[in-house]
Amino acid sequence: MNYRILHLLVWFFCTGSLVMAQGYPDRHSTGLGDGWLSCQEAANPNPIRGNGHWIMYNLGHNYAMTTSTIWNFNTPERINSYNNESWSLLPLVGKTEDGLKDIVIDLSNDGITWTEHGRFTIPKAPASSFYQGVPGPDFTGKAARYVLVTALSNHGGDCYGLGEFKIQATVVINTDTKDLLADAKIEVSPNPFSDVTTVSLDGFPSGDALISIKDLTGKSMKEMAINIGDKQEKIPISGATWPNGLYLLQLTQNEISKTVKLEILR
Repeated sequence: MNYRILHLLVWFFCTGSLVMAQGYPDRHSTGLGDGWLSCQEAANPNPIRGNGHWIMYNLGHNYAMTTSTIWNFNTPERINSYNNESWSLLPLVGKTEDGLKDIVIDLSNDGITWTEHGRFTIPKAPASSFYQGVPGPDFTGKAARYVLVTALSNHGGDCYGLGEFKIQATVVINTDTKDLLADAKIEVSPNPFSDVTTVSLDGFPSGDALISIKDLTGKSMKEMAINIGDKQEKIPISGATWPNGLYLLQLTQNEISKTVKLEILR
């Protein structure tokens, strides 16, 4: 099997904002907007992790990853400080104590099946604009499309935060197999829905395919074999008996899969 390798650097920014000092491109600001902060637990994409604080990166392709650098949550504790009013002296949300401490990293090619890469400890950030991060885990060439960082503990704060995650990586493109689903689209409407929704397929090649729907614990809710024709397909999906929550719909054709999320909300 032949592969074409494109060397590049993958930057996982927790927000769309990036501040770089001339001559010191790795310095990280102390601004609240230059980081990810989670103050409410949510269901983890990896069912074995349960509910908690996590951040998942979808790289769009499979990348062979090597060394990394991590910037922890770098915002110092602040107060409103409005005319010394008593209510204004309360700390604002977000401080270095919220930075992740112990983490577990999982990798996946499809966002459904996960493999644990390892568990790591991140030092507390100094709340300094001279902060240049710390060495992160070495992925030793492992390939994945999804990188999931789950917090196991923080540095004593009420929330959980991370500044930036930078990984050296190469994208691996299989030149022997064309992705027949590269331009195919799955649209779900309405979504969220309460009882019945419609799945629309556009751009899929004609032929047999399999649709499977699972909840976030991996429990199978529905499987159906379909035959895709030459025109857009519309498939009704009933979730009337399913509980509220998120579900993953995966369509597999010619051993290639596409996945979308469904949500039941009543």
